[in-house]
Amino acid sequence: MNLEMTSDDFKSKTMKDQPDQKPNGKKAKGLRLLSSRWWCPTAVTLGILCLGLLVILIMLTMQLSQVSDLLKRQQANLTNQEIILEGQISAQQQAEQASQESERELKETIETLTQKLDENSKKQMELHQQTLNLQEALRKAANFSGPCPQDWLWHEETCYLFSSGPFNWERSQENCLSLDAQMLKINSTDDLEFIQQASAHSNFPFWMGLSLRKPSSSWLWEDGSPLMPHLEEERGELAQLVYAWKNASEHSP
Repeated sequence: MNLEMTSDDFKSKTMKDQPDQKPNGKKAKGLRLLSSRWWCPTAVTLGILCLGLLVILIMLTMQLSQVSDLLKRQQANLTNQEIILEGQISAQQQAEQASQESERELKETIETLTQKLDENSKKQMELHQQTLNLQEALRKAANFSGPCPQDWLWHEETCYLFSSGPFNWERSQENCLSLDAQMLKINSTDDLEFIQQASAHSNFPFWMGLSLRKPSSSWLWEDGSPLMPHLEEERGELAQLVYAWKNASEHSP
């Protein structure tokens, strides 16, 4: 086998192996023309798209900013409303507390007034009862004659009765004896003043239990005791008949 290769053979082979340069040049030129033909519309379209996207982005950014501002304002309004609502709730709670406190104080005042009213009612009832008791006591005191029978007058442990008619001395003495009494006896100036005041309301004269048994003797009472000298000048001033109940304390109930 002959392994040697001449230069002519190598050149001829090399020429065969290389492609045709002329057709390849036309093909590259055609690609460049094709590329330049589609590149301009594509670039314009891409530019328009980018511009549209930019406009959309700007609009979205503006809308987002507006929405953000709106949200901030709404948040501020909500915050203010929350503050106002909290203030209203706090004021309402304070008002409720004040109302409850006022209601409690009012209840305490009502209870206190009710208690005082009850106490005043009890005191008024007690005073009314005391008034009734006092009126009854006054009524009894007005009609009270001491330990004396009815229609008799009580004075210094002695009962006195005014006569109901004009009797003579003997008849008056009999009436006194029938009543277990004696005719009037005056032991003191106080007795005389009482007789003068009491007899001023009587329409009939009276007799005293004083007699002159002998012309030369002194004046004596029915029990035999003499007329006291200081009453001697007072004898003629008595003008009504009065019975005196003797020893009234012994006959008192």
